[in-house]
Amino acid sequence: MSDYSNKVLRVFNSHIDTLASEKNSRNLVNNIYSDFTRNRKLSFQDLMKIIIFSAAKPIKEELWDYFDYDANTASSSAFVQARDKLNSTAFKELFYLLNSSFPCRKLYNGYQLLGVDGSDLSIPLDLTDADTLTSCGSNLKQMSQYHIDSAYDLLEHRYVDMIITGCKNKNEPKSLVSMAESHPKDNVIYIADRYYATWNTMAHIMNANKSFVIRSKDIESKSSLLKKFNLPNEEFDVDVHTILTKKQTKEIRSQPDTYRFISTTTTFDYIETVNDEYPIGFRVVRFKANGDEEYESILTNLSREEFPATAIKELYKLRWGIEVSFRHLKYATALKVLHSKKRNSIQQEIWAKAILYNLSMLIINKTCDKVEKRRKWEYKINLTSGIHLIREMIKRKGGFPPSFKTIISKELLPIRPNRQNERNVRIQRTIGFNYRFS
Repeated sequence: MSDYSNKVLRVFNSHIDTLASEKNSRNLVNNIYSDFTRNRKLSFQDLMKIIIFSAAKPIKEELWDYFDYDANTASSSAFVQARDKLNSTAFKELFYLLNSSFPCRKLYNGYQLLGVDGSDLSIPLDLTDADTLTSCGSNLKQMSQYHIDSAYDLLEHRYVDMIITGCKNKNEPKSLVSMAESHPKDNVIYIADRYYATWNTMAHIMNANKSFVIRSKDIESKSSLLKKFNLPNEEFDVDVHTILTKKQTKEIRSQPDTYRFISTTTTFDYIETVNDEYPIGFRVVRFKANGDEEYESILTNLSREEFPATAIKELYKLRWGIEVSFRHLKYATALKVLHSKKRNSIQQEIWAKAILYNLSMLIINKTCDKVEKRRKWEYKINLTSGIHLIREMIKRKGGFPPSFKTIISKELLPIRPNRQNERNVRIQRTIGFNYRFS
């Protein structure tokens, strides 16, 4: 186990060394003629590692920790000045380099399962940054937020793609389209919630030779895509076909079962003129959610032979994995505790914590996803403790000792199937910089 963990660490370090040697040609620094051209206490490699492995401590303590309380440890001011030279693209490049070195191989019926969702990250307020400025609460209090759109491998528990935008300009369906069209493989199923159920999203995914399982607003909703298909108010699994158009002629209006009108305000990239028509077909699976009276309607282009209705229901259930991952990304990796209010530095930390999360999951998955014990429940590694242990092993020991598997295998949580808790949605406030005083 320690051999594999150290292999992951060696690959990680080699990628950082590669980026350091090519930082000028790849525009990873803000000034290619002067940044990181002289020997300093904080090298390009050290700076990236400090940001990736930082926790929720003040900057000075993070520096003492990383340099093992050496007398020549760089000052907080030196760290702030050094990170201003570094473009957040460096972390983005490292994110994709690690994913290419350790590709996701677990498949479900021959398909890679990618959950897609977005999450807001509250950041220090800056009234001059219109891109991140938003309002919330009953009093419409202003705050700044980044929106993180992610594609998450639900079987390997890793982020494979991310798009970071200011909250004002977030567009989750557009981000899904971008991630689907850039993904190199075709055997992919994108699993998403109802905010992604648009004509444009489905058309783009199908034209990219990918598959989707997307929850839609139910047939009884006035704004549902399924509203005018005359579907029965019961469980079903049917194929539907229609022709999308922006024409409003008498002929079109007289055939509501054949045509769907798209308004000029609706985004659809495959109709350029009023006279254009676009035929589209997909499958709709409707079932009762967890035995409740409420129904859920799922849109998909997967075949009924490969994926019957029960399999579609199970696939959509797996989507919850990305919701859980956001909690660990924000809290276990300490993304919520930012070390700067500058926008470039914040983006550095978002990519850095995604790297730490993926690095940790690579190691934890290899250790053991489930631990067999002679008890009532199966057990799995506690991710919060696991990420903390991996961070500290790398910072303090520079690698993983042979006893690492024994150490991390003691940090366990029981797996309780079908356990449900009411979701408590709250406004996520920014953690202020007062935490720096220790």
